[in-house]
Amino acid sequence: MKLGRNFTNTFVFDVLKKQDQAKILDGTFSMFSMNALGLMKFKKSIEFQIEKAKALGLDHVELDCDVPNPYPKFSKKKKEGIKKFAADNGISLSAHLPYSGMGVGPSIASIQELDRSFAVKLQKKYVDFAEGIGAVNLIMHPSGTIPFYYISDFYVKQFTESVVNSFTEIGRYAQDKGLKLHIENNVSFDGLFVEPEECLEVVKAVRANGVNIYFNFDIGHWFTRAEKGKEIPQNPEEKLNIIPAEYICEFHLNDFIPSSMDPQKQFTFHPPLHTESGPLKRANLENYWKILKAKNPDVLILLETAFKKLDQVKDRENIIKSETAYIKEIFK
Repeated sequence: MKLGRNFTNTFVFDVLKKQDQAKILDGTFSMFSMNALGLMKFKKSIEFQIEKAKALGLDHVELDCDVPNPYPKFSKKKKEGIKKFAADNGISLSAHLPYSGMGVGPSIASIQELDRSFAVKLQKKYVDFAEGIGAVNLIMHPSGTIPFYYISDFYVKQFTESVVNSFTEIGRYAQDKGLKLHIENNVSFDGLFVEPEECLEVVKAVRANGVNIYFNFDIGHWFTRAEKGKEIPQNPEEKLNIIPAEYICEFHLNDFIPSSMDPQKQFTFHPPLHTESGPLKRANLENYWKILKAKNPDVLILLETAFKKLDQVKDRENIIKSETAYIKEIFK
């Protein structure tokens, strides 16, 4: 098993100017302002992320290519330098292709062929970037948010066909470059491809087209179904049992606190796992690893904790170190 991270916003504070750091700490600037001021610089600082991963005893770093990002402008020389730096430090890399509604990326599910084909062309630019830095895996969401007035069996069939076509095209392009493309389940707010079964059908269809893609099951994303009135089972990790071993390569591991578990009735994405503040308790994680190890002991587990509170930013080093140690102890 290899353990890695998408650092999300956990160390964005470290790349800010001193005067901006001071304004974050005294509350003048919000957490969203911290991201706005520093996220681009943090994404550009790949060597910084690699050094952080190595210091934590991790094996892997996943880069977030969602917009905004600086990656399409990286020169060949810069990409080669990152590839060498990662290799010299024993850190492998992957890239999460654009996914939010701010960019064209989600249009891979568009039933308008012009839009879908342009989205595929854009995603291939990020595949080129990933190849240039020596990445091994690619992660892609099956769509952006589907408006409620499109939720019809007829439209869903068309969306699914578009997603299969896009994953086939991008997956073949990635496969030819030695990269493994994964489909990651959406959050419930997106409307489609939230359930693992939906994503597994896409994997099956794409593989029938002669392209090997994989399923990245994000269990925290699946927990968002609670916000749509659906149950989170007592042993949610048992859902892993339906995933064929040959579809497993990289998994995202994070938690989600439903609004029903919060005194203020607010949901929280990606809380630190070792605090056990969401549905995933230690016993669940022990069983999670037991099931996954039996299927594919060489799986890459990627942690995606994100900070929502200033106190977390202030204690960032301790939180990330403690969570890493906690997971390592469980996934021996």
